[in-house]
Amino acid sequence: MSTPTAPSTQTVPAPARSPRAGLALTSWAFFLAIVLLAVAVLAGQASFVAVQGAGTSWIASLADSLDGLQPETWVGAAGVVVALLGLWLVWQAVRPRPRTTRRISAGSGIHVRSADVARWVNATARDVPGVLDTSTSVSRTAVRVTVRSTGSPDILDDVRAEVSHQLSAFEQPPRLTVRSGEGQRS
Repeated sequence: MSTPTAPSTQTVPAPARSPRAGLALTSWAFFLAIVLLAVAVLAGQASFVAVQGAGTSWIASLADSLDGLQPETWVGAAGVVVALLGLWLVWQAVRPRPRTTRRISAGSGIHVRSADVARWVNATARDVPGVLDTSTSVSRTAVRVTVRSTGSPDILDDVRAEVSHQLSAFEQPPRLTVRSGEGQRS
């Protein structure tokens, strides 16, 4: 006799996360790393002098040379600028990175870049009878299609219907604008 088996359950994997733009601070991070390395060298030299008990640390020499200086207004302004720069760097490090793609309504987690959306919309619009040429611009929230056609009065409505149907595949379809372009034949 065979033992009864439980029915298999099929699990659907979680959809992939949306790709994000890279960090803008790669060059700033390199500069900051060099500055921190210089501070580490100064601190290392000061601690070496303290352990040996002989010599003068570079930090102490710098502090002695600054002794006796009078307050200057530019120092306060420079401090404000440096503080603002520091706050900006912190914001750049922790802010959410922008999405670089749009997500298709599918269980597999398909994502499409804006350039690919423009190609897709161009191909869809060019397949409409009477369309001679198209150009498309895509932003984060909208798609604008410029159509050059043979002059049929309802060609823009046909293009709008076809492109809207294609864009409905997105989880959050962008706003669509279809307009007539230059050089339209009558």
